[in-house]
Amino acid sequence: MKKIIYSFILLFFTSSLIASEISIVDITYLLKNSNKGKSIQKELDNLNSKNFKKFKEKKKLLEIEEKKVASKKNILSKEDFNSEVLKFKKKVQNYENDRRKSAQEINNIKLKKIAKLLDEINKILVEYSSKNSISTIVDKKNVIITKEENDITKKILTILDS
Repeated sequence: MKKIIYSFILLFFTSSLIASEISIVDITYLLKNSNKGKSIQKELDNLNSKNFKKFKEKKKLLEIEEKKVASKKNILSKEDFNSEVLKFKKKVQNYENDRRKSAQEINNIKLKKIAKLLDEINKILVEYSSKNSISTIVDKKNVIITKEENDITKKILTILDS
């Protein structure tokens, strides 16, 4: 009977030691709520806003030009009208290409900045885990259930923001 009790006690303490070596962190939370993450998001929002305004103006000009071209249908000869339509279609195509290119550039900026921030978070996690004897850190989105004390997100956020 004593052996069974000792086995349960040993099992309980061993499992609690193992549990303390595993921590979770919410990477998404860090990206959205850290000062650097907020700064990245603000910068991207500004770029997107400027981009939207620029292309909105170009679209208005193209719509006006489209109406002008359409109004010349009965005035110009068929060849001249087709030439005007082709010129307009090229402008529309250039507009679409510029819009896609600009969106891709913003996306590349986003990816680079987030990768840099993730690299910084990773360095903090490595340092934190070695100082606090944590053997494994798992992203919170991959965890079904855990104790609240295993979540080190707030601690990492404090370090990241300092």
